[in-house]
Amino acid sequence: MSIIRSRGTAKSVAISIAVAAAFAVTPVSAKPITLKLGHPLPPKTGLQVWANFLKAGLEKAAPGAFDVKIFPTSQLGAIPRMIEGAQLGTIEMVTIPPAFFSGVDQRYGVVTAPGIFDGIAHGQRTMNDPEFKKVYWPIGERKGLKQVGMTCEAPTDYAFVEKITKLSDFKGRKLRVFGSKLEIETLRRVGATGVPMPLSEVIPAIQRKVIDGNKAGMPVFVPFKYQTIAKYVLKGKQSIICINKMASKSWFDGLPSNLQKTLVAEAGKADKKILGWNIAIMKKFYAIWQKTGGVLVEFSDADNAEFRRRLSTVGDDMYKNLPKVLAMYKLMKSVADRRRAK
Repeated sequence: MSIIRSRGTAKSVAISIAVAAAFAVTPVSAKPITLKLGHPLPPKTGLQVWANFLKAGLEKAAPGAFDVKIFPTSQLGAIPRMIEGAQLGTIEMVTIPPAFFSGVDQRYGVVTAPGIFDGIAHGQRTMNDPEFKKVYWPIGERKGLKQVGMTCEAPTDYAFVEKITKLSDFKGRKLRVFGSKLEIETLRRVGATGVPMPLSEVIPAIQRKVIDGNKAGMPVFVPFKYQTIAKYVLKGKQSIICINKMASKSWFDGLPSNLQKTLVAEAGKADKKILGWNIAIMKKFYAIWQKTGGVLVEFSDADNAEFRRRLSTVGDDMYKNLPKVLAMYKLMKSVADRRRAK
C-alpha cells in the first residue's frame, strides 16, 4: 500500500510542477518589457494621442507584457538625440518627421517634397499603400531602425514674426526647416533661407532674432503659443507633415515573435484611429490661433499658383543625381497619383 501511495504522490507532484511552469511563462507573471516612447511635441497633440492609442492597444492585446512610458516635448533629448537613442537601443520608440531621418538615409526625405499630396488623408493613404510600404518602411533596418507605423498629421504652414502677404515677401527671410537638403532648396526657390534646427531650439532663436520664423504646422504653433512671438501664419498648401513611427531594431528583434506581431498590429490600429482625429483637430487649431491673437494669411490665387509652380520640380531636381533616392521619389509620386481621390 505504501508503494501505491508513493507513486500517487509522485504523480501529483509532477502535475503540480507542470502547472506551475505553465503559469511561470504567462505575461501576467513575467516582468513587463519597458517601452519608452519619445516625441518632440506637447501632450495635447496628435503625436501624444497616437502614443496613447498604442499604449491602450498594447495593454488590451497583451496585458502585462509592456510597460509603456510616453515622453513628450523632447524629454528624452532633442530630435537628433532621440533618433540616435533609437538606433543604439537606449530608447525603444520615437515618433518623428521623416526629414530628420535624412541623415540616416536620404530616401526618408522624399515624403517632404512639395506638390505631392492633396491633404492629410491622401498622404496617409500613400504612406500605408502596400507598394510604397514594402520599399520605404524597411529603409532604416540596417541602421538600427524598425518602422512600425506612418501617419500624416497636418499641412505645412509658415509662422512669421513680421507680416507676409505675398509670395515676394519670402525674399530675405530666414526660416527654420526640418533638416533635409530638399527643405533648404524649397525655401531657396522663393528667395528665403532654410536653417535646419531641432524644434526645441526654435523659440529661443526667434526671440534672439536669429531666424524670422518656422516652417512647421499648427500642431506646433498652437501648443507652443507662437502667437506671442511669430503671430503671422501663412497657410502654405504645398506639402503635408507626416510622421515615422520608429522602434529600435535591436530592441524589436529581442521581443518574442508574438509580441513583435502585437506591436506592429497595434501601431497599425493607432495609425487608423489618429487620422480622423488629426483632420478634426486642424480646424480647431486654426480657430484657436485666431482667437488667441494669431493671424492667418493666405496668398492670392495667382501667388499660390506661382508658389506651386516654383516648387513642383524640387524633388526631381534635387534627386536627379541620386538614383536610389530618385527611384523612391518616383515611386511615391506614382502611388500618390493612384491613391488620389477620384
